[in-house]
Amino acid sequence: MTSFCIDERRAATRKRPNPILALLRRIAALPALWSSRIQARSRMQRMDDDTLCDLGLRRDQVETMRRKPFWRE
Repeated sequence: MTSFCIDERRAATRKRPNPILALLRRIAALPALWSSRIQARSRMQRMDDDTLCDLGLRRDQVETMRRKPFWRE
């Protein structure tokens, strides 16, 4: 019976997220996020107006996105 209680406590501890680990994971994911933003904005800039219209975007919106720093959404 005692081992069951210990195993139960260990399982409960594993489920609780570590805030420092979560923060480190978010920080580690930032370069990939920033890179994908740069690539997406660059691809949109090279698209013609018809393609942008199909996506529901205008040229001035793409230009506004292009001017944003990569760390801004």
